[in-house]
Amino acid sequence: MTRHHALDMELYLRISNELYLKRLIVGGLERVYEFSRDFRNEGMDRTHNPEFTMLEFYQAFADVHDMMDLTESLVCDAVQAVTGKLEVDYQGQRLEFAPPWPRLSMLEAVGERVGEPVQSLDARQLARLAAAHGVATRPGLGAGGLLDALFGELVEPRIVRPTFVVDFPAEISPLARASRRDPTLVERFELVVSGMELANAFSEQNDPEAQARAFEDQMARRANGDEQAQVIDHDYLRALEYGMPPTGGVGIGIDRLAMLLTDSRSIRDVILFPQLRPEEGRGEIEPEGPAVGARAGDAQPGNAAR
Repeated sequence: MTRHHALDMELYLRISNELYLKRLIVGGLERVYEFSRDFRNEGMDRTHNPEFTMLEFYQAFADVHDMMDLTESLVCDAVQAVTGKLEVDYQGQRLEFAPPWPRLSMLEAVGERVGEPVQSLDARQLARLAAAHGVATRPGLGAGGLLDALFGELVEPRIVRPTFVVDFPAEISPLARASRRDPTLVERFELVVSGMELANAFSEQNDPEAQARAFEDQMARRANGDEQAQVIDHDYLRALEYGMPPTGGVGIGIDRLAMLLTDSRSIRDVILFPQLRPEEGRGEIEPEGPAVGARAGDAQPGNAAR
């Protein structure tokens, strides 16, 4: 956050450009994209850096299935252009990018890993399973968040070849449209490669009343201690009231794609100035100019709230 002196207002580093690009869909542009720098105040590890690069694109009159086809084609073309083939050797693993990529249900994958079905999305059952498997969880999580934590710890690291993960709970997808076959789920996928999330996509929520209810639910979860819950964006809700056509959207992590294509183990190896701890004995780094900091956000890459 920083203070803009000329306008006397607070400005923020963005965690995603999603809500702004969808405003353009509302305004009548049917296909929009942006390569953007985004900032998230979250944990740092070999696949997370507070500042990172994303490609986000949105298409009117499309849904998550169209976005699967487009993402598969786009990434395959990029891999072919860089390597001359659709196979990549990454950290001792052979990654096969040739389509079609498999689809994996989050619910079925977690159920198979823990040895019991979890389709009922029962919070007490999922909390018990998380404790039994030593999976750390944040305060304020409901059934969807607990399922996501179990998936991230027990299933995602085991996924090697490019895979579309589907069947996400509505709780952790406040900007996605409800599934046409199961209202407890949403039309969303994550593309996972070598244990890393590479892309995130939705059939976008375009009902302003449903979006307002989802935002209010997120604010309640935030009040209960979930710091990564989405805050209400009133300007975005007003835009939806003007009318947004059915829309599909995708966010792709460019740094992680570069990791895969250059056989780099850490995201810091593909970012020119990665965030590092201060050198021992130097204390905190003094900012140059107005103090800035990142807003709390969700796991990279992806759309604004997950």
